[in-house]
Amino acid sequence: MLRRTWKVITNNIGLKLLAGLFAVILWLVVVNIDDPQITQRFSTSVVIENAEYLTNQGKYFEVVDDTNTIMFTVTAKRSYIEKLSNTDFKAIANIENAVLDNENGTGKVPIEVSALRYNSFLTISKASQNLEIALDDLAQEQFIVSVDTTGTLPEGCALGELTVSPNLLKVSGPESVVSRIDHVSASIDVTNMTTDVVASVIPVLYDSDGNVIEKKDLTLNMSTVTVTVRILDIKDVALIFNVSGEPADGYAYLDMDYTPKTIAIKGTAAALNNVTAINIPENALDISGARDDITQVVDVAEYLPSGVTVVDAKEAKVTVTVHIAQLATRIVNIFPSSIRVLNLPEGYKLSYENSVIRVTLNGIAEDIEALNTSDIVASIDAGQLTPGTHEIELALELDENIQHEPIMVTVIVEEISEEEPDTEPTGPTGPAEEETGTLPEEEEETDIGGTINE
Repeated sequence: MLRRTWKVITNNIGLKLLAGLFAVILWLVVVNIDDPQITQRFSTSVVIENAEYLTNQGKYFEVVDDTNTIMFTVTAKRSYIEKLSNTDFKAIANIENAVLDNENGTGKVPIEVSALRYNSFLTISKASQNLEIALDDLAQEQFIVSVDTTGTLPEGCALGELTVSPNLLKVSGPESVVSRIDHVSASIDVTNMTTDVVASVIPVLYDSDGNVIEKKDLTLNMSTVTVTVRILDIKDVALIFNVSGEPADGYAYLDMDYTPKTIAIKGTAAALNNVTAINIPENALDISGARDDITQVVDVAEYLPSGVTVVDAKEAKVTVTVHIAQLATRIVNIFPSSIRVLNLPEGYKLSYENSVIRVTLNGIAEDIEALNTSDIVASIDAGQLTPGTHEIELALELDENIQHEPIMVTVIVEEISEEEPDTEPTGPTGPAEEETGTLPEEEEETDIGGTINE
């Protein structure tokens, strides 16, 4: 039985082997026709590992030329390829494997691509691919955050103290970018604000030209800061100036001009209620030894009470002009006949001991020179006089810029007898006249002073 079986198997063995080989080839053909091997392109983003390797060396890097996305080919059975997508692959660039060119500031990092599934059934192209990076020194600096406001407050309101917390921002990144930062500002819109405001604000980086610096390559220790804005009331108050010192001999302080006459101040309602005017102390305007007008800029902000500030710092610079005038002396004669006697009781007559009264007038040279002696009105008040000899003050109506020492005249009051007719006070007639003839040496000088020295 066994021999017969073996004979059947070995009979026409060549044909049988050929038939088997043909069957295998036919199966392979069928399989390849139904599920052939194909090649397809895929892409994926490169994942960077161990970035701190360069950071720890004080280096900053960034990917250049979009090399963080790569293309590659995969060969596999169609049944596998059809099940794959870009998300089934990963590409890793390990910074520790980077080849650096510090002189040119560049580097290359080899990229390893692998499949997340069917990896043993796939053939991924082995074309050499690298992640191109640019190198820069890593820098870190701290910047004070300032507050910037936009918009307009309602009428009657003013900005008070502006604070930011925290006020120090730490920025790290490539030195080429960090070195461009000039200042950091947190901006807040104050339009229609009437009460204090606290807000969270994103700080913005600026270069020296006021251009915004992008933050994409930078690391900030905080993304927002807290800004506090105080809103204050406004009040207009008068300015009052005083002067100290005395002008040079022969000169006098006349008056002063200044603009503005009032200034707007800001503060809390309680602080403003206590301020009615701003008094500038005397030592702010010293006219000692002056022979000419003095013009000086006074910063009113220095003399404000506690809790109050100016609304506009420019308006606080007030220009003050102090007018200094030269003095002069003039001697005029007053004749008794030109003196008005007021309130003389009925039944009395009055006469003068002197026939002429000499009066020394002092004042601004310009006013002294313009004085018309005929316009001088002299008078005495005899309402309280009794018979006898009296010294009484002579009153002169003069311009307020002309002064004189008290003028005392001697008058004699007598009762009028029934036989004696009424007579006017005796003496030369006519208005006050300027004395003629030669004056004593000290009275000949009508101008006091000399050359004005700045």
